[in-house]
Amino acid sequence: MKKLLFIFALALGFTQTSQAQTSTVSAQNADAVKNYDGVAGRFDYSLSATERVNVNYALTPKKPTTVAHFMIHTPDPMPFSATVSDASGKIVLTWKPETKVYLYNADWNVSSLAAGNYTVHIYMGTDTKSIYQFSFNK
Repeated sequence: MKKLLFIFALALGFTQTSQAQTSTVSAQNADAVKNYDGVAGRFDYSLSATERVNVNYALTPKKPTTVAHFMIHTPDPMPFSATVSDASGKIVLTWKPETKVYLYNADWNVSSLAAGNYTVHIYMGTDTKSIYQFSFNK
């Protein structure tokens, strides 16, 4: 009987309960998300057949006039670079940092660019093919 009670007590000790969690978004945070002035998102990049890395990016403001702030972030330092091309495909801006880090922040001078649609091409290392692209308007 003692053994049975001991086993029952052990089983009771290892039992886990699951609780649902709720979250609320404050009015201030909801307003910040609603009024976000930029282009942002995420994508996965395959490092190997079994390993993927999450990449987050942002370009602010959504319609830059003189300066566009570019941010790209990964969990580990990675060698990114980027180009910006106009609607005809002509490269009008190139960005290539000197060192690899996990969080890049760069201010791009776009004052000389004409109004129109532009595409940001993101590259990994020395790859000549972009791994991701997104558009913005000026």
